[in-house]
Amino acid sequence: MRRIHHFTLGLLLLLSPVSTACWASTPQLEALLEPLSLGERAKVDNTQIISAKLLSRVYQVRHYQALWEDKDYAGTMLDVIKRADEEGLAKEDYHYPKLVELYQQLSASNWQDEYKSSIFEVLLSDGIITYAIHLLNGKVNPSMLGKTWNYDEAHLDFDTTLKQLEEHIKAHTVAEAINGLAPKITPYHQLKQYLAHYKDLAARYPFTTIPYTEVIKPGTTSPSIKGIAARLKEQGYLDANATVQDATLVANAPLLYDNILEAAIRQFQADHSLKADGVIGAGTMAALNVPYAQRVEQIRINLERARWLSANLSANYLIVNLAGYELLLFKDNNLSWRTDIIIGKIDSKTPLFKSKLKYVVVNPTWTVPNSISTEIINHQRKDPDYLHKKHFKVVESSGTPVDASGIDWHSMTRKNFPYWFVQEPGADNSLGLVKFIFPNQYSIYLHDTPSKNLFDKTDRAFSHGCIRVKDPLVLADKLLSANANWSSETLNNKLAEGKTENLFLDEPLDILIMYWTATIKNGKIKFYNDVYTRDPVLIEALNRPTYEGVLADDGLLNTLD
Repeated sequence: MRRIHHFTLGLLLLLSPVSTACWASTPQLEALLEPLSLGERAKVDNTQIISAKLLSRVYQVRHYQALWEDKDYAGTMLDVIKRADEEGLAKEDYHYPKLVELYQQLSASNWQDEYKSSIFEVLLSDGIITYAIHLLNGKVNPSMLGKTWNYDEAHLDFDTTLKQLEEHIKAHTVAEAINGLAPKITPYHQLKQYLAHYKDLAARYPFTTIPYTEVIKPGTTSPSIKGIAARLKEQGYLDANATVQDATLVANAPLLYDNILEAAIRQFQADHSLKADGVIGAGTMAALNVPYAQRVEQIRINLERARWLSANLSANYLIVNLAGYELLLFKDNNLSWRTDIIIGKIDSKTPLFKSKLKYVVVNPTWTVPNSISTEIINHQRKDPDYLHKKHFKVVESSGTPVDASGIDWHSMTRKNFPYWFVQEPGADNSLGLVKFIFPNQYSIYLHDTPSKNLFDKTDRAFSHGCIRVKDPLVLADKLLSANANWSSETLNNKLAEGKTENLFLDEPLDILIMYWTATIKNGKIKFYNDVYTRDPVLIEALNRPTYEGVLADDGLLNTLD
């Protein structure tokens, strides 16, 4: 597990006493907790403690006085933990079943059993602490899922936390404080609503696979139409009373794919990152046949990805959603503008990381990375005039030009080629007219492209790793418009000069390269293909019980100690 030390002071304050009254006696708590501090065991009543050392320190400081003396208030804490399911987390990770059992038993006995009261005390504190961590930073440690991850974790300031939490404890509003740890970004709360919706669908409708044998086009008939119409009605794409068949046809006969159903299919395709052409092919049928329980898991992991952002969002920022092939510009925490992008191919995936976008290069040159120089060499072998046509120069590492006609191209390979290819500025430059620089160790940047036709594709993983932008000049103008004395005319003039120039942003902008396979677009959920196959490992990690993470101690799950 990943142990997060910088939360300790803030969560100690969360558990600060309201009074010295307690349910459990000092000896009982001390007997339960002292072995934890010695590392002798990390279980209480056969239940694994997640933050054993921290709990031990908390109660040592308090001389083993109980924290949760108001049983009605403790009941509200159980309600808070129960609502973890609504966040895409699992209440079982926070001792919920055991706490409910103990609470019922203790309530029935008027809290006379001091030993059980002590167990309840410890498990409730441990559950609240762990839940708070997972809401704030996510349950899964993202750095264990990818080496490029460099996002910050959320921190709690001691002085601020002290004042706020003392007020919350006195007012019995710790529940609100805990709930306030969840991400503030709007898509998170909308995804929560869709999580509840798809859970409801999974509970209401037994899921069966719709048979599919061939492409179904509008105006044709197919035995699959009945199942397709039913599925679309369940999901709200078709009105419950919509008719999509000739009334004279019997139930098991082929049904007509009419214009009512076609309109619903087109909307379904648009919401599931499919070409919205109304043709029901293998891709559309595959999306229709995704079980609701699987959609629930897909939404849960994207809520988790949103939690990873909590400490990384300022008022203004760029989010690059690789799975959605989209770039999102936020101003004052609201989506201001979006455009389509092209990302790295499967064998040259664009990495996930954050940086600061510092400047825009107009009329850029392109120095071909050594890793893809083979492509240029092969083109030159086939066409001796290729370099001239594409405005490439061959240069030494010092930048000194080399006469390309004197090179034996048939003997050149990537390994023995001692030079560099540099493409001069121009409309046919592979980087287009502008590129956007945010320092990183992977040589990744945003850029224009002359290959605009690729943006017509639904799936757009075509690059060698860098990110191509559909509307780069609009993006450049929006980024630079915050600069003093900037105008759109300035950009046009710079481009017309044809000279390579760096235009720095007065205020560098946070850029966050993320991967969301379910998000919100125009107020509705949109599902994307898992192009880089990142979802399964995250689903597995998110569903791993936290107590297993404690025992494994492999850093995959976030805990506090």
